[in-house]
Amino acid sequence: MILKAKLRELLGKKVSSLRKENAIPAAVYTGGEETIPLVINEKDLVAVIKTVGRSSLFDLEIEGSKARKALFKEIQFDYLKNKVLHASIYFVDMKKSITTKVPVKIVGLSMAIKNNLGLLVNPMSLISIHCLPDKLPNEIVVDISKFDNLGDSITLKDLVLPEGVEIASGQSENNIVVAIVTPQKAIEEEEVKPETTEEGEEGAEAVEGEGETPAEDSKEGAKEGSKLTEDNSKETANK
Repeated sequence: MILKAKLRELLGKKVSSLRKENAIPAAVYTGGEETIPLVINEKDLVAVIKTVGRSSLFDLEIEGSKARKALFKEIQFDYLKNKVLHASIYFVDMKKSITTKVPVKIVGLSMAIKNNLGLLVNPMSLISIHCLPDKLPNEIVVDISKFDNLGDSITLKDLVLPEGVEIASGQSENNIVVAIVTPQKAIEEEEVKPETTEEGEEGAEAVEGEGETPAEDSKEGAKEGSKLTEDNSKETANK
């Protein structure tokens, strides 16, 4: 799927005016020192996110240039308004391995769950993997059909990964639990701790898991992201 973008001249505080015109400010990291500010039609961006997900390859075509394979690095959402605020993208070299995160998909019927012996707990919704871009799976399938008893689980070392795909070094511990059948009572007694997220705007959240930050991220990109956060904070304060 092709996502079309245009070069963006507006920077800093002025990007808020783009959102009023259903355009989303974005930035693409080229793999070198350069970071290119972009503007993308909101409907086009949302369509690509819904179609390919946040961890799959797509074609990014910048006006006047040929389309190149790309991945989302970060997507910033305002969940209260159900709108995308900003997208960070990076170009992919198809000949070099990448490290990124892909979602976990639970499949199969567990007799332990069907017979109400316990509840399924899935502590890992994303798994960090390492592979060549053309080997990148859309998801990691976890089969729970052999979960017949309390305590039955699947860890990272139990996963059947596609050919050419391996667990990234940051999650190399083989005993990390991906899914487990846990007694309901234990879940009810567990303390519920509020989650904290870095917010760029009230109700806004930066969603990662679309790919690791490239080591070559430029100072310009970091400065732009800092300005965006500052702008969002000021917008919130003025509301």
